[in-house]
Amino acid sequence: MKRSLLAATMILLLAVPAFSQLRLDIGIDIPKGIGTALKGNAEISQGTVDFFNTYFIPFPEASLHYQFDLGMVKLGLGARAFTLILESVLWPNAFAEVHLGPVVIEAQAGGGIFAMAGLFNKIDTGKLFFPDLSVWYKIGKKQNFRLGLGAMGFYMPEVTTEGIGFAYYFGGKAAINF
Repeated sequence: MKRSLLAATMILLLAVPAFSQLRLDIGIDIPKGIGTALKGNAEISQGTVDFFNTYFIPFPEASLHYQFDLGMVKLGLGARAFTLILESVLWPNAFAEVHLGPVVIEAQAGGGIFAMAGLFNKIDTGKLFFPDLSVWYKIGKKQNFRLGLGAMGFYMPEVTTEGIGFAYYFGGKAAINF
């Protein structure tokens, strides 16, 4: 039984790269506001909106995924990270994209396990869920550079079951396929 499981795992690990490609996204997200969606109502603090409209605070991000190309649709499994320079957070992530010419509609979801590196180093698990919905416009000859906007959620049921926090942002990124 153990040998069969090991053989199946090895076949899967060797087969996945044959039908996919590695993709690295490197970018910067600039939050323009945060809020909470409580039982269907979105509440945004005006002070928070004013803070993000007054101060330019970019959040560097990177993700590395195995990407499966299904034509107009692309799917990926991997990891995503944000850094605040002194502290970085990394979690498992999945994405689905629909390419409509130069426009890309992207949905991401991740969480469950996260690692922190920097001033505070820790690998932890928890009921954390990070959904992200964004729209990007591809630029350039190879269309690797993208500009867009989106909203990222922060769902932590251990803290509250009343709703989900979110941040909406503008951003730019390079999507590099290997």
